[in-house]
Amino acid sequence: MARAVSRKARGPNRSRNVSDDITFRPLAADDIPQLHAWLNNPLVARWYGLGVENIPFPTLEQVETNYLPRVRGEKPTFCYLMLLGERAFGYVQAYRVGSYPDYAAVIDVNRDAWGIDIFIGEDDCRDRGLGTEALRLFIKRLVFTRPNVETVVIAPNPENTRAIRSYEKAGFEHLKTVWVEMENDYECVMVQRRDLRV
Repeated sequence: MARAVSRKARGPNRSRNVSDDITFRPLAADDIPQLHAWLNNPLVARWYGLGVENIPFPTLEQVETNYLPRVRGEKPTFCYLMLLGERAFGYVQAYRVGSYPDYAAVIDVNRDAWGIDIFIGEDDCRDRGLGTEALRLFIKRLVFTRPNVETVVIAPNPENTRAIRSYEKAGFEHLKTVWVEMENDYECVMVQRRDLRV
């Protein structure tokens, strides 16, 4: 997989846009300990767990079992670290919804739509607009550039109002709220269409 073009970390510069410094790098095996640490951060674990069961506070072994097959290209989910300059600050993944038939049946959207999951792992990178901008750039650079992708889906917990506001700012609109049996919880299904994106 191609490595992201990184830029040297820079000090504050009001003439620069934060988007100039956000890049994406494919998840590697060496990143698993960092991912494990983030998934055990209480601010992450409140809303983001491991796998479709949304397991909070996973062990390192569970994280390896879940993510290493993706790193090796054995699963149809594409995983990336989000970088600000050279520093990794969060995680984002994308997948064709139809590649997971059980989940696709639950959210009931076009199976050629692509789903996205995202979280910020570093506490000092919250409340700065980085998640919104990273999501917008990820869709522009790595999702809508794929052939025949017309719709992107993201599905936060309905109580995660901070995430929902962020996703709205990135161009998503609420479609419906569904009960996801495998997660034993509701999801707020939000969509962004190529012809409507901001």
